[in-house]
Amino acid sequence: MAQKPNRRGATRESIKATQNAWSSRSSFNLSQYFRQHQATLTESFLRLLGYPLASMMTIMVIAIALSLPGGLYVLLKNVQSVTDQWEQQSVITLYLFPQLEDTQALALSHRLSALADVASVEYISKEEGLRYFERSSGYEQIMSSLLENPLPIVLRVIPTQSVDVATLPSLQTLRDQLATQEEVEYAELDAQWLQRLANILSFGQRFVYALSVLLVIAVFLIVGNTIRMAVESRRNEVLVMKLVGATDAYIRRPFLYMGFWFGVLGGLFASLCILLLSWWVSAPAERLIELYQSGFQLQTFNADEIVLCLTISAFVGVVGAWIAVNRHIANIELQ
Repeated sequence: MAQKPNRRGATRESIKATQNAWSSRSSFNLSQYFRQHQATLTESFLRLLGYPLASMMTIMVIAIALSLPGGLYVLLKNVQSVTDQWEQQSVITLYLFPQLEDTQALALSHRLSALADVASVEYISKEEGLRYFERSSGYEQIMSSLLENPLPIVLRVIPTQSVDVATLPSLQTLRDQLATQEEVEYAELDAQWLQRLANILSFGQRFVYALSVLLVIAVFLIVGNTIRMAVESRRNEVLVMKLVGATDAYIRRPFLYMGFWFGVLGGLFASLCILLLSWWVSAPAERLIELYQSGFQLQTFNADEIVLCLTISAFVGVVGAWIAVNRHIANIELQ
């Protein structure tokens, strides 16, 4: 009757490998050290392949946990890219008092044009403002029935600084300065919406950071629990290895590489999920962009970000495995 190639064979092989490693300790060299790590790395990967369903379930859970913050990061990156295109020349609109004469308004326009912070001033008379309002509102008949033009003279002041979140405070200071002119009834900065948008983006970034921390902790727990079960399944093997003189570092090594593989494969599948999701939404996003006649290009994970994702996931996997295997080996020693 055929015998099962079960744990005893694997245990005997581990004992023999441990004895060989320790018998050759006196002749240690760097190439031998790397060969041992390469063999352990390959063995750890083959052990994952030996349990394909359980390994794939763990990897996919890690991938889902990592793809959520990664997807939100891509979303924020696209929103930030859109706002960068919106950051353009700012305009401060000055509404003058209705009773002000054209000569006084023109004098104010020339006076403001001489300021160092002002690039140019556009003069909009009452008649031009009325014609624009009629075209944009469609109330030509109603406006023509009025006895006099109710609209004031408007000055559109274009500062030398372009509008963005960094220059917004100085633009607000300039608006306050222009509002103190005796001819000005009200001054409005057309870029104040950038402050609200900046606050929304700041909230989104902090939300992504908080969610990322929580999900990284979840990956720690997933890897740690998986490694704990792996150590428990090889409990007898670990005991025998310690009896023949193996150090904790030698016993830890295959489990750390197992955590490394879980992290790398989870990060790889997370990157693939993000890339597939970006490809899936790219078609409707491009149609929406065409409607607004914008040159915006949908962004996704680039090569550097994929490498960063793999590095972080591998680090999390190794650290989670380190914590779990150290604690479990200590429990084995106490028992």
